[in-house]
Amino acid sequence: MDNRGVLRLAIFILFWVMAHPPSLVVAALTLESSFNLTQAYTDNLFYNDNNKEDDFGTFLGPNLELKYANPDIVIGGLYFGRFVTYVNNPDQNRYIQNANIILDLPFLTKQYKNLTVKIDEAMTFTPQLDAFSLSGAQDVFTTPSVQGGAGASQISGASEGVGGTQGVYTSRASSFLNRAGITLGYTWSPRLTPTLAYNNQYRHFFSSKFQDSMIHTGSFSLPYEVRNATIGALYSYRQTEFIGTSTENTSADQIISHNIQLQISSNITPSLTGSIRGGMAFTKQKRAEEFEGGGSTTDLSNKWQTNPIGGATLTKTYQNGSISLDASSTIGSGGGLASQATQTQIITGSIHHNLSLKMNVFASIGYAQNRSIGDGNALDVKTYRIQHGFGYRFFSWLSGNLIYSHIDQRSHGSAAGDVHVNEIFFGLSAIADPWVLIR
Repeated sequence: MDNRGVLRLAIFILFWVMAHPPSLVVAALTLESSFNLTQAYTDNLFYNDNNKEDDFGTFLGPNLELKYANPDIVIGGLYFGRFVTYVNNPDQNRYIQNANIILDLPFLTKQYKNLTVKIDEAMTFTPQLDAFSLSGAQDVFTTPSVQGGAGASQISGASEGVGGTQGVYTSRASSFLNRAGITLGYTWSPRLTPTLAYNNQYRHFFSSKFQDSMIHTGSFSLPYEVRNATIGALYSYRQTEFIGTSTENTSADQIISHNIQLQISSNITPSLTGSIRGGMAFTKQKRAEEFEGGGSTTDLSNKWQTNPIGGATLTKTYQNGSISLDASSTIGSGGGLASQATQTQIITGSIHHNLSLKMNVFASIGYAQNRSIGDGNALDVKTYRIQHGFGYRFFSWLSGNLIYSHIDQRSHGSAAGDVHVNEIFFGLSAIADPWVLIR
């Protein structure tokens, strides 16, 4: 099923429910909104250590959530938009936007007992992919959601394994990402709920230096509950199709990966949860080449490569906040920088602490290591990011934040470069009361 197929399914379900309304429906159409203004300073606007330029930027735009809900269906959308302007580089002015579909189908569970269906559709247009997006180290204050607490990356769905570019920062390059998928779950017994999922991700860069791609992923999980823990087997098949002109350093037609893991998750205490998983990935590259200096070309092996994969998470909540840690090792496909299979290891951590009813502090760390697998050498990168800041609620409808971010990236491969960036953000967010359009 491609992106259009998922959208057609969502439209069909909506019209089916409208044509078969339940009796005594309690329904509501609501709009939640906020508006954000952020001033930013960066000492390396283009993420290029060879030609550093500092600049001041302004980020201005809304966050919107429109949702229709009744006992049989919940449907709506999230929208995030920012108009970005720079003082010294007006040619880099952009409009960044993300959109996400909300779709929950309780009527299917009623009609087909024990069945759950989740449909995902997300679009992102941005001039700079966040290397640690969706990894737990996102800017939770810089781009607050309608509710004022979630980062833009949480509604974008722009991930490949973990992170939009797999833990690697690139030079500025506008890109479009579209992610669509469907997940089916069935409660076989009170302890056993197998799930089957499919999603695809289309990524297009508006620069010839990067590689476009379409990624198809199918997965199956079989979790079994035992007391306070869940034990499960996970399998996923991933196929990356490279589209258009290759990068200057690499070329490939396709990467195929079979991933098999076992996972254990547990509520260790009422305030402490954790999980650990591990397994193997079997990866094959088709018609993969690496271009070297002097015009020479190296054909990479098309044999199956075997690599360990896995991860662990730990989350602790307490009276005034929370602490989380996450570590993962996955197989990626270059993140647009190279047409080459990579082993990506990412560690992130964050802490949120409420100093008072109005003031809170935040800190996060992120570390990533990317290396080409097999006989490829295009990617060999280590990336660090540290962020910290605080937020303050001036009124019930107005909050502000101040954040510092430091990025340090060191590369020994040809597909990425060294990057050192310091950034400061000061933002204000105005949150409107929910508006009930229909009840």
